[in-house]
Amino acid sequence: MAAQEVSNGHALSDGQRPATNSQSPGASLEDLDLKVLRLSTTASDYPLRNEECSTYHIYHKHEQHRCISATIDPAKERWHGPTPKECKEKRQRRKLREEQKKEGLTTVATSASEADDGSFYLHTPYLAFHNPPRVLYMGSTKHCEPAVLIHDSLCWRKWKLQLGPSIAKPGVLDPRGVVSWRHNGGDSKARKEDHTKLKGYKVRTWRLWGETGKDFVHGIKTTRETGVGADPDVLEDETQAQKDAVKADEVVWLKWTSPFSLNTRRYHFQYAGIDFYWKGTGTVKETRTCGFFVHFNHLKFVARLPIKSAELEAKADSEVEVCLGKYTCSVAKKKSGTLELFDGAILSLMSEHMSEILPGRSIREESNGDGDSDDTTSVHEFTAVKRTPLYQVIVATAMCMIIGEKQKRDTIRSIIEAAASEGSAGS
Repeated sequence: MAAQEVSNGHALSDGQRPATNSQSPGASLEDLDLKVLRLSTTASDYPLRNEECSTYHIYHKHEQHRCISATIDPAKERWHGPTPKECKEKRQRRKLREEQKKEGLTTVATSASEADDGSFYLHTPYLAFHNPPRVLYMGSTKHCEPAVLIHDSLCWRKWKLQLGPSIAKPGVLDPRGVVSWRHNGGDSKARKEDHTKLKGYKVRTWRLWGETGKDFVHGIKTTRETGVGADPDVLEDETQAQKDAVKADEVVWLKWTSPFSLNTRRYHFQYAGIDFYWKGTGTVKETRTCGFFVHFNHLKFVARLPIKSAELEAKADSEVEVCLGKYTCSVAKKKSGTLELFDGAILSLMSEHMSEILPGRSIREESNGDGDSDDTTSVHEFTAVKRTPLYQVIVATAMCMIIGEKQKRDTIRSIIEAAASEGSAGS
């Protein structure tokens, strides 16, 4: 990769942009066995251009959902969250938008702006007695294009990510935010043999309070009672329907590498033959008041790449870790934290190791041929990077670890509180 700088035993701070012409002439083989490239957290050391680093603010929405926004919400940045007056005004605006949508006053431009604002939305559907996957949308609402289905597992050991353009096809996800029964890939045994198959969910005639898709379920119930309209759960030919069921284009596994070790906060996934890791870091800090309480909640994202050198071909463990992003936990009540992804480093990695999934490579040639500036070309390339499956996987895996780590902390806190209450009761 064009950006590789090796440090001879000196650990730099997370966030430093990689420099060219990496290794020094006097470096020994022992020093080059494993090098860690870190990125500076201060803009004064090496200021990055805005398009080379994307900052996402992860806000809570109805507690169980997350809005991964590219813009700051001042009300949710405060330690105590929005005031009752601000919450009331927000409900009124949402109610007005819903009324306009029912009357057909919502324009196509409004929907397009929601999808093109550079944000993501993580929706957690709720169905009683089921565990449907979370859905990551390419936009600020769940009405935008779905990108990734996120399946969790017991004790946070692994996460299965199903992604691809097929998931965004009309009818694959119903208004509840789950896969419709028409695209069910079979029983659990069939889905284990082929992990690209999706799990569908029928529409029940009853629903518990809090389940998603209230209007949709009531509409299906009315259809079944009156006999007018099509029932989505009734299939003319189940065998043919299973053959025609949509499958995910790709499956990525995010695994908790060492649950019982000193490096417990480390998750690993592989994409296009490259190993990626989300792991804890102590160099990222929350600078606001009480920030020391979240000292062990920060994360960094690295890719482990082989060092291309003739002198190191005999070394099997010669690798370099390139930092591609970081996550800073927040003390605000309605904010999980801030996710920063270094698009320049991600673009360089993709250009060298997985250029086939980078549609923006042709843009540079066309733009240079037309005489456009390199800055304008870079903007097009960074925009193309954000539309790639790898970028979606990075955001999805970040949310997996953020949610998983929070659930672990909450579980440990509950156990300690229960033990303390039992101890006080016994005394």
